[in-house]
Formats: sequence, C-alpha cells, structure tokens
Amino acid sequence: MSNKKYTEYKTTRAVVIEKPRYANLREIKLTEPKEDAYITQTLFSAISTGTDMKTYKGQQHPEQCYYPLVPGYETAGVIVAKGPKTDGKLDVGDRVMINECREYGDVCAAWGGGSEFTVKDSFTTNDMFDYMVKIPENVTYEQAVLAYLACVPLKGIKRMTLRPNETIVVIGAGMVGISAIQELKILEPTLQVISVEKNAFRRSIAKNYADIVCSPEDAVKVISEATNGKMADQLMECSGNPEVVGTLHKYIKDGGWGDDDRPAHIHLQGDYPDRIIFDHYHRWFVKNATITMTCALRAGCKEQVLQWISEGKFDTSKLPYEVWPVSQCKEAFEHLEKVGADCFKILLDWSK
Repeated sequence: MSNKKYTEYKTTRAVVIEKPRYANLREIKLTEPKEDAYITQTLFSAISTGTDMKTYKGQQHPEQCYYPLVPGYETAGVIVAKGPKTDGKLDVGDRVMINECREYGDVCAAWGGGSEFTVKDSFTTNDMFDYMVKIPENVTYEQAVLAYLACVPLKGIKRMTLRPNETIVVIGAGMVGISAIQELKILEPTLQVISVEKNAFRRSIAKNYADIVCSPEDAVKVISEATNGKMADQLMECSGNPEVVGTLHKYIKDGGWGDDDRPAHIHLQGDYPDRIIFDHYHRWFVKNATITMTCALRAGCKEQVLQWISEGKFDTSKLPYEVWPVSQCKEAFEHLEKVGADCFKILLDWSK
C-alpha cells in the first residue's frame, strides 16, 4: 500500500478507450484532490457486457461521453489516503466498493471506474450512489465487483410489488438477469421465477438460480404450462436487446378489466443501444399492462447486496467469470466482443 499524502496523487494507470474498438492501458491525469477526498487503489474491476461494451463499440450517445474515455464502474479495492475533511465514515486501509469517478484531469470519465488510483471527493462523486461502501470481511474483492450490477435490478425490483406465489419472468441471464432472479427469490421465496435466455451457455448458468429455464422459442409454451394458461404476473426485461421489448406482451397475463383485476406489470431494466419498436398496438392495448423502468442504482443497494453475499443468501459461486490481467485489457475487450454471450463476465486483476 502506498504511503503518499492525498495531495501527491497526480497521475494513474487507467484503462482508456481511445476510440471505438480500441482499448489501452496508459497513464492519465487525476483531478486535484479536495480536502474531503479519499484516494483509492483498485485491485479488481470488470468489463460490463452492457454499458462498457456499448461504449467500446461506439454506441453511446455523444451527449453521454466522448473519446478518449475511462470506462467502467464495477471496481473494488482499498483506501490508501484521505484528506483532512472527509466524512469520517471510512479510513485508510478499508476495503471498499469504489465504483464511479465522474471527473479526470485529461480524459472523459465515462463512469470512470477503470483507473488504478481514484480521487473520490465532492467534485468527482455523485453522492446518490457513487459513494463508497466498506466490504464485509468474509466478502472477497471479486465478489464486491460482482455486487455492483446486482444493485441495478434491486432498484428495479423496488418499483414492483412482490406478492406470494406469483410467477415472474426474467428475460436475459447475464449478470443483471441472474442477480434479479436471486433477489426476487430472496425477497419473496414463494415466487415462481422463470428465466428466458437465448444463449445456451447462459441458460446453463440460470438453471442454478431460476425455478424454470427456457429459450425464447419455447417460452410461451413453457410459461403457459407453468401457470395453467394464465401467463406471467410480472416480468423483468434484463437482456438489453431492444428487439425483445416490443414483443413482451406474449409472456404476460391478461387483466385489468375490473377494479379488482390486477393487470400484469413489466419492468424494463436493460440498457438499450437502439430504439424500441412495439409490436402491433392492439396486442398491447388489450393487456392493460403497467410498465416501469429504472437506470443505475439507488442509495442503500450496495449495502444490501454486500450483506446478502456475506450471509450466503446471494450466491456468486456458480458464476463462471474469467479473470484477466489488466495489462491485457485491450485483448480482453477484443475477446468479449468476439465471443459475446458465450463469456459471462471478465474481471481485471490490477496486480498483473
């Protein structure tokens, strides 16, 4: 661990996407730390198969970011220095979820989690959910990195009303979808959760968590049989595929015709790179469904997910993530684009 003062952190190694489809590990400038700054050292980070790969491919809207940029938001490490006016909640040596940094000295901070050293202060941090959280002693850095995306569907689930014995369909079995399945079962164990995933490898992962797993081709038949023809009470769309959203009406129940006839509910959780086109309106109109959507996470989610991991309720042991040295970040991004959904998750080890 470094013993430098907080004001001595001027530069850092960082993963930089120089232009679409070109990632690089190089030195960048940090912002001047304020007196309320914590300085952190990243030990593990991750490449998000949704947001980060959209950024890598040049699919983000220009008002969100520009190149060169530092991607990432799934990071964990240790506090190595602090200023004289911090909030006092954390200390040097604490193991923490680091997550976003909104400002760097000479590159765009596109969520900014991919730097070895990070300035976390009132200038670089959004207090709503960028704040750091201490990692429980029995939770590893790798688990703390995985915990971040689990916070995203948890915010979405808060928009839903979970009722005993209902059937909820989760579309997509990436990190967001798998997390949603687990969290639904934690919060309401009597739920029947059905995972719909087009990729066979990811379906094999989902079988460890969902009650029923199927492909999109079989989904209508499987959901109908599991619900005695009623179809799903609620649905979470976690695939990030804009082509899927417009067809979700076929998975949900009919309802909403009377005051006491609760309609189906759909929550959109994906980060969609293209416009969403809904199927013929009459197929939606007769469903009377309600639809919500959320982005990112909210205060309290990090603490909750870390607690569930610490208690053994949220299981990361069956997630087949790959660990790559950060020195091979360029190759890691190229690999993830090439294999797509056949790679569940890549973590970057900053010690190598």
